[in-house]
Amino acid sequence: MNDAELIRCIRERDETALSALETRFGRRLGKVARNILKNEEDVSECLNDVYLKAWNSLPAAAPDNLEAYLTALTRNTALNRVRDGNAQKRIPQELILPLDEAAGSIPHVDRDDTAAIAESRSEEERIKAVINTFSEKLPEKDQKVFVARYYYDASVNKIARCLGMPGGTVKSTLHRLRNELARRLKEEGIEV
Repeated sequence: MNDAELIRCIRERDETALSALETRFGRRLGKVARNILKNEEDVSECLNDVYLKAWNSLPAAAPDNLEAYLTALTRNTALNRVRDGNAQKRIPQELILPLDEAAGSIPHVDRDDTAAIAESRSEEERIKAVINTFSEKLPEKDQKVFVARYYYDASVNKIARCLGMPGGTVKSTLHRLRNELARRLKEEGIEV
């Protein structure tokens, strides 16, 4: 199919146009997305988004050069995924919890156990114990922000959306919590 036929099929909502788009341009578009995203799952999701955007936009806009249009659409979609934090480290589905459940999933370590851990485990284990103890004792909302950011690597925008908070509030909460944690680590004799 040439460009005009592909655009005509999309206008007519002929679903074979989607597979024709993928067959004809998938390799090139995949290369563009791969150069930006570096992760095959993100590349696949990006290309699916591109095909959907093309499906929705092409009936109204008939570009002179379909390949150039799709390439620009792919580049912009991939860059937006990176900027918005949609392309991130993959966490196995079974480990992903809603924020309210995730806050309660931190292993419990009593303050008294921190000293015992320091003697019997490596410095890394000691740091983990102090951080876990610190996060456990936070007020609920602060704990959710802390866990989402530092355990699940959620973006500030995502945390703000999920918790119904302004982004600036999330940033200031994270700043305050980092300072408190640094102070707590220093009290435990851990240099940061």
